[in-house]
Amino acid sequence: MAEALVSIVLEQLGTFIVDQVKGQVEELRMAIGIKKEIQSLSLKLKMIKEALDDAERKKVKDKNVKHWLEILEDFSYDTDNVLDEWRTRILQQEIERNEAAPASIPRKKVSCFILPSCFTFKKLEVNRDIVRKIKELDVKLEEIVREKDQFYFVVTTNGGVVSDQGVFKRVMTTGIVDESSVHGRDSDKDVIIRKLLESNDQENGPLVISVVGTGGIGKTTLAQLAYGDEKLKGHFDERIWICVSDPFDEVKIAKAILEALTKSSPNLSQLHMLLERIQECISKKMFFLVLDDVWSEDYSKWEPLKNSLKNGARGSRILVTSRSERVVGMMGSSYMHRLGQISNSDCLSLFSRIAFSGRTNEDRENLEDIGERIVRKCKGLPLAAKTMGSLLRFKVTEQEWQTVLDNQIWELEEVTIDLFPHLYLSYDDLPPILKRCFSYCAIFPKDTVINVDRLIRIWMAQGYLSTVENNQQEAKGREYFMNLAMRSFFHELKTDDKNASVIISCKMHDVVHDFAQFLSRNDCYSITGTEETENKEKVLRVYHLCWDRTDSTVTPISVCDIGKIRSLFAEHLLAKDLTRDLSKGLKCLRVLNLHGCGMQELPEEVGNLCHLRYIDLSRSKVENLPESISCLCNLQTLDLYGCKNLSRLPKQIGKLINLRHLITTDTPKLEFFPQGIGKLAQLRTLGDFIVGKGSSKLGYIGKLNQLQGYVSIHVIDNLNDAEDVIEAQKAALRNKQYIKELRLNFYWKSEVSMDVMEALIPPPNLRFLTINGYRGTRFPTWIPLSLNNLRVLTLSECFNCTFLPPLGKLPFLEILWIRLMDELKHVGNEFLGLPGTIEAFPKLKKLRFSCCSEWEEWTDLKQEVGISVMPSLKELELNYCEKLKSLPYCLLQKVSSLESLKIKMCPCLELHWNEISHIQKIETDNGM
Repeated sequence: MAEALVSIVLEQLGTFIVDQVKGQVEELRMAIGIKKEIQSLSLKLKMIKEALDDAERKKVKDKNVKHWLEILEDFSYDTDNVLDEWRTRILQQEIERNEAAPASIPRKKVSCFILPSCFTFKKLEVNRDIVRKIKELDVKLEEIVREKDQFYFVVTTNGGVVSDQGVFKRVMTTGIVDESSVHGRDSDKDVIIRKLLESNDQENGPLVISVVGTGGIGKTTLAQLAYGDEKLKGHFDERIWICVSDPFDEVKIAKAILEALTKSSPNLSQLHMLLERIQECISKKMFFLVLDDVWSEDYSKWEPLKNSLKNGARGSRILVTSRSERVVGMMGSSYMHRLGQISNSDCLSLFSRIAFSGRTNEDRENLEDIGERIVRKCKGLPLAAKTMGSLLRFKVTEQEWQTVLDNQIWELEEVTIDLFPHLYLSYDDLPPILKRCFSYCAIFPKDTVINVDRLIRIWMAQGYLSTVENNQQEAKGREYFMNLAMRSFFHELKTDDKNASVIISCKMHDVVHDFAQFLSRNDCYSITGTEETENKEKVLRVYHLCWDRTDSTVTPISVCDIGKIRSLFAEHLLAKDLTRDLSKGLKCLRVLNLHGCGMQELPEEVGNLCHLRYIDLSRSKVENLPESISCLCNLQTLDLYGCKNLSRLPKQIGKLINLRHLITTDTPKLEFFPQGIGKLAQLRTLGDFIVGKGSSKLGYIGKLNQLQGYVSIHVIDNLNDAEDVIEAQKAALRNKQYIKELRLNFYWKSEVSMDVMEALIPPPNLRFLTINGYRGTRFPTWIPLSLNNLRVLTLSECFNCTFLPPLGKLPFLEILWIRLMDELKHVGNEFLGLPGTIEAFPKLKKLRFSCCSEWEEWTDLKQEVGISVMPSLKELELNYCEKLKSLPYCLLQKVSSLESLKIKMCPCLELHWNEISHIQKIETDNGM
């Protein structure tokens, strides 16, 4: 853990000192005389960083090294706090200068350390305080370096690697398994066997089949079951089992393959000669090669071996096991089998076979109930069941079993010796930044559904993405998440309904979560209500705290130094629990999660938490936000999702110049946004934005060109005069190229002129558009002229529109939903985009009309030469279109290719049922 945390903090420190000091604060360094301390800090930190790999490994067996690393962690946190305080002072003074500057003078960044004659005594004292702290840090670091030297760490430079030194040995595997000892893998085995035997050949070498899953899930066991299967033994000419492990040694692997083929040790050492000999041995033979436990993502190491295996006969197969989807993707896997947990009953059978071995029936009956509850902790992870079974095999009494049940898995010494090393290998393979991102997830309670965007924003708040370019932090955070997910650190991945390639949420397996708790046990802590205040010494070093609301008297103040806490997760907190003493004491806080809290307002003292970057008040009872929040110039995320009672935002919100995510979705009482929101140039997420006379103006969002994802504009009043047109033009929606989904919602009493609508030209990359409640009689001309990338369009409750725009011209439209258009009576050829197109709705897959009560006629397409209509249509739905008499012939022709047809309450509509009898899904209810 220390390596991950310290590496990140040191990198931030080095970047700050080396780069930023040369720039905007050069005057302070030279004027006040801390140049020597800065250079000293840089030098010492570089020396320490070179020893961290070895220190991390030695701490497992050496308590003195472990204690030294803890001191180094504390120092790194302290250093980060001082640097952040320094940056914050610079930022605050720049904001003050910009606020005070006359409007006629262009506002620009001015170094706050030039020390002009008007510089106040208070500011000078603040800067002197920063200098004093930096000098104190240098003294502390000198002592840390001095203690380091007594351990004689092996130094690594230029990306060198220190060996494992026997701390975590990788187990060499074989293809032999006792099938009777395996539980819950019959169906997985059947799938793998079928894939290995099916006649699905490729010309460019043998097919690669892969098994992927977290450590201890049973990948090797499944490969062993396949390797020993009698059908496979008779099917292949040669079977070869290779334990690859890490590092990927091409020569060693080639020798092992050749040895298996020739049944003798090859007297060759050059890779080229080995591969040539392999080619000779497998020529025209159908072989089955298992590569167990592959880690390397380097294609250059795999390619030579892959090429040498192309001489095998058709039907040859390679079975790969790995913890990483990235690895099997690199190896060109044709089928990837994600191995999941076994059932609870299979897990119990596996556990019982070991734990109850040699016991009497009476002993078994006495311990069975506790055993079942212990097995539930394993959550279907076979290795965990084996480990727990081995642990309890020699524990005789019911009390001993109860003690194991009552303890956290990560607190049991036997588990950390037998189970966690398997997970540690995956963890140790990560770069330091990903180690920290993973171990931080221990802060979430078990079985939490983790929202990925939320997780990335929290990582940002903790500084784990601070070395990434400002405009790339969210993208890099998602890259970090995907890297961890593809290595099986997360499971139950849920994808976005609108984009299957985007993961929106996940969970951590309980045992993986236990491992994260084990790694971060000195940093993260949860107050669950069972603690006693005597535990204070145990959790004194806590930096990330999860406080479950309980009736216990245990509070953060009673169990830890709240002045050090950087994360406070206190969901569903009651108003009485967030005391002013607590609010004032959290002076190092970066993340404040008060989701679902019962308080109606935050204490004003929150505005003093200068390091705060993330505030989550989603689904809380908060009615107003204190104006002091505007002082939090580092704030990046303010999550107000579902705050039903929230009525206003801080007037000075424009001072939050680093705010990136203002989540205001589902806040029905919030009907006003301060004008200062227009200054938030870093804003990426806005959610709902309210506009109307006497309320926010469209022009407020004019400069917010970093907005991305989903934006919903709610018009709650009339926008029908010349000033409103100007404001709509100022909004400049077309310049917001990162917005992918736009909703234009008009309240029932709002009247919006066509000139205003014409000015609201959407961005060119828009994928989803909803227009809801529009009261005009026709749609703006930018439909379809400016929507060339649109995939989904919904036109809803546009009661006064008498005809549809030429939507057939939209080249990529896949889904179209039209509902509640009371004045629509006729749909003509203009709907298809005629004249002027040779293919109408070329990509449309789903079409739905609902509640068009006056719609009578859908004009048939005239026999135009070469016109194609909806060639990709698969689903058609017509609901409550009571007066519609028939479908056009051009659409009836498509009925034979539909997969789904739903017709409800369209009593006048006539269809030839013999034309649709083949459709897989038909629902009709015409009220007849």
